[in-house]
Amino acid sequence: MLRPVGIITRYLEKAMAQARYDLVAPGRFVAELPELGLRVEAEHLEAARRGLQEALEAWLLDALRAGVTPPGLEGEDPLRARFFSLAGEMWRLLQEGSQAGNGGGKALGQKEPQKAKEPPRAALARGSLGQPPGGNLEDWLKGLGIQVVKKPQEDDEKEKVLTRLALFLGDRYASLDKLYERLKQSLSTKRQFELSLSEATQEEIANSTQFCTMLKQYALLTSYHYKSEERRIRAKASTEGWVQNFLTGGWLERYVAERLRKFLRSRNLAHEVAVGYQVTLPNGDTMELDVLLRVGERFFWFEAKTGDFQAHIAKYAGLKKVLGLSARESFLVLLGMDKARAKELSALHGLTVVNQANFLDIFQEVLEGNAA
Repeated sequence: MLRPVGIITRYLEKAMAQARYDLVAPGRFVAELPELGLRVEAEHLEAARRGLQEALEAWLLDALRAGVTPPGLEGEDPLRARFFSLAGEMWRLLQEGSQAGNGGGKALGQKEPQKAKEPPRAALARGSLGQPPGGNLEDWLKGLGIQVVKKPQEDDEKEKVLTRLALFLGDRYASLDKLYERLKQSLSTKRQFELSLSEATQEEIANSTQFCTMLKQYALLTSYHYKSEERRIRAKASTEGWVQNFLTGGWLERYVAERLRKFLRSRNLAHEVAVGYQVTLPNGDTMELDVLLRVGERFFWFEAKTGDFQAHIAKYAGLKKVLGLSARESFLVLLGMDKARAKELSALHGLTVVNQANFLDIFQEVLEGNAA
């Protein structure tokens, strides 16, 4: 039986850390490992990265079959010996599986004709290191009897601006919470709001004025004034529907999705993220799923709430069952939620309740199997 392959995993991760990525034309990305002569093109950066990792895995298996020493493992040492021991066992199992599938096939030492390389899409469908495909998020939902009826239309430039605003607010929420609450209140009244910063820290003042400046720059605020002598903000939010949706809650689901993307990219983990899918459930109910995530063959679901959640939490607990996910795979991100209360809510409702500051740490624990 094949034992842990941590050395091979670490070798692939180290190699992928040396990858180069370039935008060569609108909607055309290149990922390459020049030292190995590997180059992949795709329409999206993440697709190019996945394609390069698949090409690297295929190259590694071919190198091991040919007895070629991968760069970085030259010389005689225990690490190299362990690597080739594991590689040999992998290759033996692959050969045995091939022979069993062919009713015996060729003898182990007999050469087989070289197979043509798979096209990129076929290679991507295999999954990492020959694992069976996990399917994409829409296939997964379809298999559960859930129909995707609408996906958000993406505008690249608009997406960049809104993501930048969401990251600024989410990363600095501890010093922007008072401003955000006043902003949210004013959205319902559609009137100008005021916020005194006379007792605020320098960090709160700097972040509040900078965030308002950004919102005014992109016309999410129609007016904004800061009187430094009074330390007072006066501002009015736009009444456009998309602005209201973003400021009242859309920013948090965007923040969750982008932080997940950045984390998974930093770990070179193949993933897929979907935000704001409107779906029809098997019983005919329609609803919006804030953030769906696939990491390899594992699926996760995140709902994000900036306000009252009490009327929705029972529905989320039921939806978790429809999605076939465990409590540790179903996250409810509540803005500013106290950690102790979040733990109690998790136990009561069978969800993983977190806040915007700790959801990524807890997700990492679940992903690595270290969650309590």
